Amino acid sequence: MNTNSSSITFYCPNHLKHSFDELTKFKRISRTSIINTLMENWLRTEHQQLKEDDNLQTLLNDVKIRTHQKIGKSRIKQTKSETKSNWFSNTFRNDDLDDEPLIPLSTDNNHIDDWNDPSGIGRLDELK
Repeated sequence: MNTNSSSITFYCPNHLKHSFDELTKFKRISRTSIINTLMENWLRTEHQQLKEDDNLQTLLNDVKIRTHQKIGKSRIKQTKSETKSNWFSNTFRNDDLDDEPLIPLSTDNNHIDDWNDPSGIGRLDELK
């Protein structure tokens, strides 16, 4: 008896077992050999997917950390620039355009949406 292996007993649907036995006889391969190969391939696939999941999780965590660091730096820049008295530099900073969403103003909604015109061609008249 080999001490490096052990017996496994499990239930299998009869139709699957019958088809499996027929194919193993036709190919002259033992059931054990095929099942071991299938188990090994499954383990390798799962191991690779776990590595990829870990790499993805690491990437997401790194992005999250860098984003928080960037937000912290932009807040420091913001407090420094608030001390400036120049209205233009406080209002139109380049780093603000990328970091913060624009606040909609009541004057932005000077057009009427025409839901029957999905192409938006009717809005061209408003530009005149």
